[in-house]
Amino acid sequence: MEIKFKINKVLNLIVYKILPKESKYSIIQRFNDSDWTPQKIQSIITGIEESKTKEKGEEFFWGSEDVSLYSNKNGVLLIDEMAIRGGEDNPEKVSLQLTHEEMLTFLNDFKNFVEENS
Repeated sequence: MEIKFKINKVLNLIVYKILPKESKYSIIQRFNDSDWTPQKIQSIITGIEESKTKEKGEEFFWGSEDVSLYSNKNGVLLIDEMAIRGGEDNPEKVSLQLTHEEMLTFLNDFKNFVEENS
């Protein structure tokens, strides 16, 4: 999964932009926000790492208005909450299944970007 990170500055606010190269990863863009800190991203990384052996029903959950993340022994599932609110009901269009390593690589890269630009 190839991702570019950018920042948009509006007055004193930094908005972190996430731009996946392939459209099949577009749900990742729902992580765009201005409230990210390295600590917040690390808490998600820790939750995913600790959920690698957990069963369905015991998974790690993290969510925002835009995206929900579930992680258990089967990997990581992202749900596009904005698309659902917009009326999309096709599971293939509102969800993205990733391996733990794919998601952890993205989050670690994102954390490094936030650290360098905050």
